[in-house]
Amino acid sequence: MLTRRKFIIVVGGVTLAGLAGCGGEEEVAVACEPRPFRDDDECAVCGMFISHYPGPKAQACLRNGRLLTFCSTSDMFVWLLQPDSVPQLRKAYVHDMGITDWEHPSDDAFIDAELAVYVTEHPVMGAMGPTLASFGSEEDARAFMAEQGEGRLLGYEEVDVQVLNDLARAHIERMM
Repeated sequence: MLTRRKFIIVVGGVTLAGLAGCGGEEEVAVACEPRPFRDDDECAVCGMFISHYPGPKAQACLRNGRLLTFCSTSDMFVWLLQPDSVPQLRKAYVHDMGITDWEHPSDDAFIDAELAVYVTEHPVMGAMGPTLASFGSEEDARAFMAEQGEGRLLGYEEVDVQVLNDLARAHIERMM
């Protein structure tokens, strides 16, 4: 016999199963491309306006369709290194500084953040001070390091909390 309790459990289970199926379809339908920065875009980490600052910037498409914007590659990694961020991430993009100007990076120069190579420990300042210079090729990254007279090359997976702490330390030392 179908009791009221069994009926509620069955109806609730069917409803949850239907909602679970909808979630996957919604994710597939959401576009995931970088867009030009707007004057009112704020950094998802520090909250400052982005568009008029030098250096490489970043964007992250989330699984729910939101697009996060970052004033620097460093702030993007600050967000990415949070435990709850990676499951939300669909794709991240950074400026390819090998094909665009440092002072005014072009919004046509975005590349996949996972495929980029990064240079740290260089003297050129980004929006928040020292930052990770992002490049689409190792050759361009090495040319940048030669031009600056210093730097260390990193892959996407090599950027960790220690690298970000070193950048913050370098910023504090330059301010003193």
